[in-house]
Amino acid sequence: MSRFWLLLVLSPLFYSNFYFAVDLKINAPFYKNQTIKWQKKTDYISNNHELITSSIIGPDGTIQLSADFDQIELTEISIGKSYGLIYIDTATKSYEVFFPKDTIVDSMSLKKNQIQLVFLDLAKSDINNLILDFNLQYDYFLYGDTSKLVRMAIHDKEFQDSLNSFKIFISDRYQDYLVKYLHMYIRYEIALIEQMAHQSKGDLYKTYLYHTYLKKNEIVYSNDAYMQFFNLFYKKPFKLGGDEIYEKIKFSINQYNDINHLKNAMANSPFYSNEKLNELIIIKGLYDNYGNLNFESEKVINMLNDVAQNSSWNKHKKIAQNCINDLRYLKKGTSTPNFSWINNKDEKENLTDYKDQYVYVNFFSSKNYISLKELEIIETLHEKYDVVEFISINLDEKQKDFNQFLKDNDQYSWKIGRPENPHDIIDLYRLDHLPTYLLLEPNNKILQYPAYPPSPMYNNQSIDVTLFNLQKKLKEKHQLNIGVKD
Repeated sequence: MSRFWLLLVLSPLFYSNFYFAVDLKINAPFYKNQTIKWQKKTDYISNNHELITSSIIGPDGTIQLSADFDQIELTEISIGKSYGLIYIDTATKSYEVFFPKDTIVDSMSLKKNQIQLVFLDLAKSDINNLILDFNLQYDYFLYGDTSKLVRMAIHDKEFQDSLNSFKIFISDRYQDYLVKYLHMYIRYEIALIEQMAHQSKGDLYKTYLYHTYLKKNEIVYSNDAYMQFFNLFYKKPFKLGGDEIYEKIKFSINQYNDINHLKNAMANSPFYSNEKLNELIIIKGLYDNYGNLNFESEKVINMLNDVAQNSSWNKHKKIAQNCINDLRYLKKGTSTPNFSWINNKDEKENLTDYKDQYVYVNFFSSKNYISLKELEIIETLHEKYDVVEFISINLDEKQKDFNQFLKDNDQYSWKIGRPENPHDIIDLYRLDHLPTYLLLEPNNKILQYPAYPPSPMYNNQSIDVTLFNLQKKLKEKHQLNIGVKD
């Protein structure tokens, strides 16, 4: 056993039931009076995020956030479309962080952009410092010598020798830092190199990776390097055991719809032989294959429900439930998330105010040409269909842009407003482009999302046809009810 692996095995396996208060003192001079969010991933399969806390940055550009942690965790600080990552070390009571100006934000895009946070007076032993240092060594090893990448690509023995030397170098460099999270992070970052360098070698090398990094090792749910390796190794979790096992898996899900039958179907594969790991693979496989035509969607949900309710591991129950929630989120027949906005009369309204009606919601930007052209079509739809409430929600970055839009377009007579924080709506509805549309039936149930736009799509579908049929149905129903005894 090399010194590198010995170090990792001997790293202390401390678990603590104690919570430690951690303060973040953030200086964000370019984001005064804006909303700042501090959140973390609850799992790396559904990629569900949990809000730790949020606040408004002061007029001086500073804010202090506080929260309790019982282990080292990777967290995210976001302001608008910009975000930075910070590990929270329970041995560090407070951090001073500078949130720099994001110089590449595209005002026309809804895509989030990662920036590099700047730490002030960060302790040498803090997990952020250690991981930043390792990542620098890692990048230099991989990219400091371009010929090394060529040797990795062709699976050259010389590359394996240099990788072994790198392991020894890293072992020596961090042997005095007995931080379990750090050593797990290093172990699985290097495992990722091995997996990428030898991924074409077939099941023999895959078996080596499984036995070395997965089978008898602890599942580190909150370590991003471990979970990245896990997700890559089980990129196609149900196909890893071969075609015969894949067919048995399909039969177990679609015909038996029984979790124990599924576990038995996977038992003969060398990559599914750890019971706890096996269940996590099942969760990922079910989640990844929802919507796959080879699997019945409702039966996939049923099996995830079984894990969420009956698993022997509480962490798996939570992950399975996160997967169910994500797969059901914003789907037809589910309740839409509520939100509020300030209308053009400076009044606050909520989506639930219209729960007794059909509602067609238009998320738009006054800086987007397509948005502006389709608002002109919405004007004609508003005149044609009186059974639907039309609501247009502006998501401009700046309030002044929306104010100018209202001034230039006072001819529009339907509901038009802007939320106090547009990025909350972008996150809530997972918007990746504008304009985007939402059609609701009474009780705020989703009828279409994304809904058809006002103008015809490539398949000649537009919301005009949907609204025509809806109005016809509702008018006929109303006529049939005239004169009927209550």
